[in-house]
Amino acid sequence: MPDGDFDAIVIGAGSGGLTVAVGLAGLGRRVALVEASRMGGDCTNTGCIPSKRLIHLSRDPDRDGAAVLADVRATRDGLEARERREMREHPNITLIEGRAEITSPGAVRVEGAPGGRSLSAGQIIVATGSRARRLEIPGLPAERVLTNEHLFELDAPPGHLAILGAGAIGLEMACAFARLGTRITLIDIADRVLPTAIPEASEAVATAMRHRGIDLVLGARATGFRESGRVLLLETPAGPREVAGVDRVLIAIGRVPNVEGLGLDRVGVETGPRGIRVDTWGRTGVRGVWAVGDVTGSLQTHAANALGRRIVQRIAFPWLPPLGRPPLIPSAVFSDPEVAWVGLTPGAIAGRCAPGAVVHLRVDLADTDRGLTDDVRHGFVAIDAVRLTGRILGATAVGPGASELIAHLALAIDRRISLLRLSRQVYAYPTHAGAIGRAADDFARATLGNLPGEAASYARHRFRRPRPGATRP
Repeated sequence: MPDGDFDAIVIGAGSGGLTVAVGLAGLGRRVALVEASRMGGDCTNTGCIPSKRLIHLSRDPDRDGAAVLADVRATRDGLEARERREMREHPNITLIEGRAEITSPGAVRVEGAPGGRSLSAGQIIVATGSRARRLEIPGLPAERVLTNEHLFELDAPPGHLAILGAGAIGLEMACAFARLGTRITLIDIADRVLPTAIPEASEAVATAMRHRGIDLVLGARATGFRESGRVLLLETPAGPREVAGVDRVLIAIGRVPNVEGLGLDRVGVETGPRGIRVDTWGRTGVRGVWAVGDVTGSLQTHAANALGRRIVQRIAFPWLPPLGRPPLIPSAVFSDPEVAWVGLTPGAIAGRCAPGAVVHLRVDLADTDRGLTDDVRHGFVAIDAVRLTGRILGATAVGPGASELIAHLALAIDRRISLLRLSRQVYAYPTHAGAIGRAADDFARATLGNLPGEAASYARHRFRRPRPGATRP
């Protein structure tokens, strides 16, 4: 399609951008898709796909590390090529390679395309993603620094990898490279790994990693690097510490939204430290300008896909009232063991509910028959629910397939399915999902076995005057 009018211009062909572009194009809208780099964004090229392929292949003890990394790149590149081909062949999508800038409401200029291109559309969707946050460490040579943008380009696993950041990326890569024979030192300024999860999950993961020989240094920060001896200098709660023989340092301390050079200030789009500010439908404060994905501070591919679908709905069907609460977004970390959670955090629950109104249930997978057969040592299902009613407020799963188990609990929270109803569900035997049924059974026995007392306790907490700022469960 020549320069001129489109129904929508999508800036960025990552997960969120592709969801919007394909969704609108599938409904007959003419879409210009602008991408300055590789198709698929971070997820396809430097995030979800290569990391999960690496995790999968590293479980084979007979695979050579260099061969594994080569396979990872081949898988990634094959998917990128397929996505690019699909976008080029789509009848309602015009793929334009170059860097886009919003020049005025409804107008975009693309530099880098042959001769430059001026585009116009009633709707502009910004989906430019994010990049790895950098950290300057005195004395650390640039050739020893890695981020997720460089990690999968390694020809072979390093002998000793120091990882700064014990969040999702740090944990996943620590587990994968450790299985490939790399010595791992995992460092975080927080006092526990995966601080966004509940402390029980952090403890289980940390214990499992230590059992695998991964050195955890928590509450610490890197202060320098000495090339002689390849020594990473740390400041820890116990005082200075030196980690010798470090070949590479992976920086995994967070992400920075890509908001620069887009012309957002020119048209009045508001940004902050987390990126572009949007509502639950992806709308910015400027009519006709939307944003989705990492650039909004939402750093999960499935969250970008979910918001992308909502944007498609609002653009394609503006006559439909924007009703319905935002979708419930689960989190998953593909470490070993896996960790997944959904719903309210313990802190949020404490701010909303009186302590006596909530019950905490935990079933260790080691105490289940499937946990016995699979020799599961570090895993559990934990659920916080409202007393008497069994309405689930939040849940965490740790162990094999935790990322799959959490979908069951997410559905229960979203549809307000009580633990009393879950206790009547039949779970295939023996499965890890049976731990959810065990937790539901525990709740049902405690509740129905003392129904008058539970009802009285529920009424005492449910109908009393809530604290200022709190909401009733």
